Amino acid sequence: MMDPIQIYVFKTESFARSETVASVAPLEIVISVFGGGGVKGAAGLEAVFGGSAYFQNEETGAAYLGVWGSRNGGHFRSRMRQAGMSVMIVKEPPPARLKWFSTGKHGVRLEGNS
Repeated sequence: MMDPIQIYVFKTESFARSETVASVAPLEIVISVFGGGGVKGAAGLEAVFGGSAYFQNEETGAAYLGVWGSRNGGHFRSRMRQAGMSVMIVKEPPPARLKWFSTGKHGVRLEGNS
């Protein structure tokens, strides 16, 4: 049996004018469920949710992709489970920095990120 997939669920003000909940999982897992394509494999996720957030750990290279909003997060986690994955919820941000996020047609690259 596979180890549970860690999905990071945390509150942040990075995507909206007020605090919102984000749900983020390892990049390769998200691509396996939602499909890839586009910048950093986010096209599949963006097709379903209309946006995505990309995190990267600069020391290890580990990458994470996710969505924000309670409803989006619930659907994101549900689709992981429906894909047959065992899920473990981690109630904190991923061990990585937010590098960029996309809201439909417009992406936002954060200052100081490469």
